[in-house]
Amino acid sequence: MKKILWSAAAFALLALLGYRTFHAIRQKQDIAPARDVRVAVTTGRPASGVITDRITQSGTILARADVTLYPKVAGTLARNLVEMDDRVRPDQVIALIDRDEVGYDFKQAPVRSTLRGTVAKVFLNPGAVVGPNTPLLQVVDIDRVKAVIAIPEEKIRFIRKGTPVDIFAEAYPGEHFSGKVSAISPVANPLTRTIDVEVSMDNARHRLKPGMYIHGGIVLSRRTALLVPLASVTEREGQRVAFSLADSIVSMVPVTTGAVVGDSIEVVSGLTPATTVVVAGAHRLSNGARVMIGAVRP
Repeated sequence: MKKILWSAAAFALLALLGYRTFHAIRQKQDIAPARDVRVAVTTGRPASGVITDRITQSGTILARADVTLYPKVAGTLARNLVEMDDRVRPDQVIALIDRDEVGYDFKQAPVRSTLRGTVAKVFLNPGAVVGPNTPLLQVVDIDRVKAVIAIPEEKIRFIRKGTPVDIFAEAYPGEHFSGKVSAISPVANPLTRTIDVEVSMDNARHRLKPGMYIHGGIVLSRRTALLVPLASVTEREGQRVAFSLADSIVSMVPVTTGAVVGDSIEVVSGLTPATTVVVAGAHRLSNGARVMIGAVRP
């Protein structure tokens, strides 16, 4: 019996000593200073930049003038005096017609150009029977050409006669042609909510051909804005925020953003040019976090 009592007392003593040792260790852990964990970030300051509001619309090249020539009399096409791509002038004879009235000996009737330009098409060969409604040739003036592009109605207030337009043709990758707005339609298309704008441009070398597909780029406005890298702005609970930095501690700052320009974004409100902000690593931060500056971006 004594042996059992001694064993129980020894076990109780060991349990007491174990508990006190465990409690002492926990107390030391509780009062030990927390490890200073810092997030490495890159910082910088908002920069001033120019934002260009531009619109690009598609269109088709048109000749400055385009006429189809017809004979004034009925008969047989005796001869075409010009070929495709020939230059012609007003009143130049471009074809001859044999009158075919029995019993009469008529001189060949001339067909004259009414336009200074270039022959685009020859529709008929000699021997064809023609009349006043038979088209013979098409002549175009492409020393200057135009394009009609449709501008959304909410943008038309930025467009004036003389507004510069950059023309890009798929036929000439990497090149652009300079044009200007020459006319603005007085009506809007009720289906597309667009307004036709005519753009004219020089074409002395005839590189731009009527029917070519083009894109017209128009600068609507330019403004100076405050820009930060896209990575500077993140979201917290549906709100766009950035993190400002002071004494290695970051503060979460709600911001209002605007246009995206390349890898930067416009900040409309919330930051100033003097604010030091986190430009890389913001997605890992919370308000009041201590950080380690890994790099400073100019």
